[in-house]
Amino acid sequence: MGKFADAIRDRRKGGQRRLGFGAASDERQPTMLVGTIGIVEGADFCLALDDDDRSAAASSDLAVWGTRLDALTADSVAAAKDGGAAFVSFELDGARADALLDEEVDYVVRLGDLRIDEADARALGSLRPAELAVEVEFPVGLSAILELRRLALLTSVPLGVKCPTDVSAGDIEALRDSGVAVFVLDRHVTADDVAAVKQRIVELPERKSKRNEDAQPLIPTMRLGGDEGSGEE
Repeated sequence: MGKFADAIRDRRKGGQRRLGFGAASDERQPTMLVGTIGIVEGADFCLALDDDDRSAAASSDLAVWGTRLDALTADSVAAAKDGGAAFVSFELDGARADALLDEEVDYVVRLGDLRIDEADARALGSLRPAELAVEVEFPVGLSAILELRRLALLTSVPLGVKCPTDVSAGDIEALRDSGVAVFVLDRHVTADDVAAVKQRIVELPERKSKRNEDAQPLIPTMRLGGDEGSGEE
């Protein structure tokens, strides 16, 4: 498990580690990661989409960043790691199996559809990606929440979504409680936008404990080869 998966795990346990720019702080941290496309001050991580993004990320003091790959191959993963990327994002179509063998890099699987076959979802979870990146519409509908919970249950993998800067506290809470651990804000957002979304996360009420814990549809955590089970990209 690499830096990105570590960061997701730590945040889901209560924001134990501060990421991004600046010195460490004793202030309460969000329990979800907030990243951006391209470099933005205050982001926990950035996703690089092109060479300019990758160059900016590599030369910054951002602790965690990753890159989107058009095709997942051993060579493309090696190049991303050599450039400083902590994770790579890819779609399943055309992905090479041998590209998943590098244990120093985290993998983010981009899914085009929330609804996938149960057997496929369980098999996907067995690959232990750091995150499953999915798409939802805002404001979030109940049907999307049900699909997210189903996917989280079947895969036991943290989910990530791209969200608008004006995402409501209610939507954030519903997504958090449905297995979403990672938010990605679009390009051209500001440091104030990032801070505002983080503050809404910080101000969320704690998850309510259920009388029957087995009935809870989540929350998945990163699995460490049997050392940790699912429990909260």
